[in-house]
Amino acid sequence: LLDYLAERFVSSGWHFKALHREIVTSSVYRQASKASASAEAVDPNNRRLSHFPRRRLSGEEIRDAMLSISATLNPAMGGPSVVLPVEQELVDQLYKPSQWEVSDDVQQHHRRSIYLLAKRNLRLPFMEVFDQPSSQTSCAVREQSTHARQSLELLNGPIANELAAAFARRLTREMGSDSRKIVRHAFRLVTAREPLPSELDLSQEFLEEVGLDEFALAMFNLNAFLYVD
Repeated sequence: LLDYLAERFVSSGWHFKALHREIVTSSVYRQASKASASAEAVDPNNRRLSHFPRRRLSGEEIRDAMLSISATLNPAMGGPSVVLPVEQELVDQLYKPSQWEVSDDVQQHHRRSIYLLAKRNLRLPFMEVFDQPSSQTSCAVREQSTHARQSLELLNGPIANELAAAFARRLTREMGSDSRKIVRHAFRLVTAREPLPSELDLSQEFLEEVGLDEFALAMFNLNAFLYVD
C-alpha cells in the first residue's frame, strides 16, 4: 500500500491534495466501525479489516483537538521544545528541579503536543492518564486502557477546564446568546455533524441549567469526540 501511494504521489506531480483525496475517498478509509452481518460472519475478529477498528484518540490527539476546537491552537512550527507548567510536587521529584523551566511565552503553551518537552522522569499527567508510553523504555505498540482517572481528568483537570472555558468564549463570540445556535455549532465543531433532535433538546436544556462553560466541558467528554468510528 505504501509503495502504491508513493507511486501515485510522484505520478500526480507531488501534489499532496491529490494524494489526500485518493486516501479519504477510498472505501477502506470510509469504513464504519459497525460491521455488517455478512462481515461478522466471515471476519468476526476483523483480521481481514472488514470494518474499521474503533479506537480512542491518544492523549496528544485529544489535547490538540481541544486546542483546535477552542480556537487557542498556536500553529507555529519548529523551534525549541515547549515546557508546560505542572504541579510543583512533580517538579520536586526531579534530580535537578531547575531543569523544568516553564516556557515564558504563554502562547507557546498552546503549541501542538508534538512540540512538548519529553522528559524520561517527568510525564505530563494528562498524557500519562491517556496511556502515553514511558520514554524510559522502547514501545513497539501503544497500549489503550479505559479507567476512571481518564473521566476525572477530562472533568476536573486543569487542561480540560481551561480549554472548555476558551471553547465557551468561542461559542459566544461566534453564535451570540442563542442557545439553539450554540448547541448546533458546538456539535458541528466537536463531532463534525449536526445534533440529533433528541441531542439538540437535551443539550439546550443542559446548557440553560448549568451554563456555557459546563456545557463546553461536557462536549469534550462525548464519546463522539473521544473515539474514532
